[in-house]
Amino acid sequence: MALLDRRDRETGIIEGRFITHVLNEQGDEILKDSKKQMKGFTSSKWSRNKMTINGNTLTYDTVAATRFVDMKTRRSKGYTRGNKKIPPGKKKKKSFPIHNKPIFRHKKIIIRTLSFGFTDEVKNSFRQLAKNEGLI
Repeated sequence: MALLDRRDRETGIIEGRFITHVLNEQGDEILKDSKKQMKGFTSSKWSRNKMTINGNTLTYDTVAATRFVDMKTRRSKGYTRGNKKIPPGKKKKKSFPIHNKPIFRHKKIIIRTLSFGFTDEVKNSFRQLAKNEGLI
């Protein structure tokens, strides 16, 4: 119960506000980077990405097809294309880095910011915001 009690006190409120702020900021950046990478995809199906922040959790919802567009290889069972036999196995294909690259780039930034970005100056600014809103 000590952790739950700590969240209600001043430090927990300030930390929670900081975490929510960082997740909000990076969530918007993830969506912006994904959209920039998908500039050649014109169908409305590809623009159904959304980001939700619930407490200290960032959830990224996207179309499952974007995961497959991002892959660099695919497995083939072997088939005939016209008069040319394609052997089975792993095949290289053109990949579009529209999912993994933006997600993992911003994941590193989120980890770094949450680990080292909560300085005294940041604490004071969030403390002032919490006081202005009447949370403390």
